[in-house]
Amino acid sequence: MSLITRQLEGSAFAGWNDFVDRHPAGTVFHTTGWLTLIDPAIEIIAVLADDNIIAGAALVKTTKHKISGYHIPPYTQYFSPLYMHDKGSLTEEHECIKAILEKIKDANHIDFKLPKGHQSILPYHWKGFESAVSITHIIEADLPAYLANLNKNKLRELKKLQSMQASGEIIVEHDIKEPELVHLLQQTSERKGFDARSAFAAKLVMKAADTFARKIVIRSKEHGLLAFGFFPYDNKAVYNLINASVRVKDPVLKTINLLLLYQAIEFALNSGRTFDFEGSMLPGVESFCRLMGGKQVPVYRVQKSPSLRYSLLKAARQIKNDRKKI
Repeated sequence: MSLITRQLEGSAFAGWNDFVDRHPAGTVFHTTGWLTLIDPAIEIIAVLADDNIIAGAALVKTTKHKISGYHIPPYTQYFSPLYMHDKGSLTEEHECIKAILEKIKDANHIDFKLPKGHQSILPYHWKGFESAVSITHIIEADLPAYLANLNKNKLRELKKLQSMQASGEIIVEHDIKEPELVHLLQQTSERKGFDARSAFAAKLVMKAADTFARKIVIRSKEHGLLAFGFFPYDNKAVYNLINASVRVKDPVLKTINLLLLYQAIEFALNSGRTFDFEGSMLPGVESFCRLMGGKQVPVYRVQKSPSLRYSLLKAARQIKNDRKKI
């Protein structure tokens, strides 16, 4: 079979998005609709056979730590080449991925996170990429089965929150103003000790269309705005991307994140989708994902960089992480 590698432009983007939609591991994060929220300068490299896309990558060239390249965009869960062909072999997959990598070989940095449970990492290994594995957690069930198997303590906490919702003490909405969101993100990042990139995250949320992102806002009559969640989705899964909340002393409301996540899980399972926690391997977060019914799934990340600056930064981060474990 004759394969052609081509950079797509303009109206051809629709063909790429259709390919992603049909691909078993294609996600909303691979679509131009999502990536234009990050940066409008998208490059799409496609491998075609008989004028049909069988592999490709939608790329955004950005600068991180003063190093220009194909970094995983902020707040983007999966970002990598995709391969699909009904009668394709593993050899053909490897050839397609190698063809894409050849097109971007001169980049100062390439960083991909492969969709969960998808693709061989060998083409990347053969091209000199480093690989690492992390863990996400997913829920695959119908809603009654999920609730029947949910941790009893979590179920009890959830029912208390749902009772407050039924009485009107808690209100669930789907709209939030940008200043409210920025304030919530800043409070959460200060409390949990991470950089939420509040201004960037807020612009992302405000620009995202309802057709591919679920926004959930929880308020209480007594405390006002309590929590916000941002859950992008495609026809396969709903993704837990942003969670922000205020700290309250009320023993029931301090578990408000449970109701926030349940709203998204309910949306996912009732629509025939899986729910992806984007699970962290931090002990507390990992145990919460499991208690909420998440099943561990490996996710591969591959990186390649000829930059000495990047290598030094990576080594410094590793030393910092190692010291935290002591």
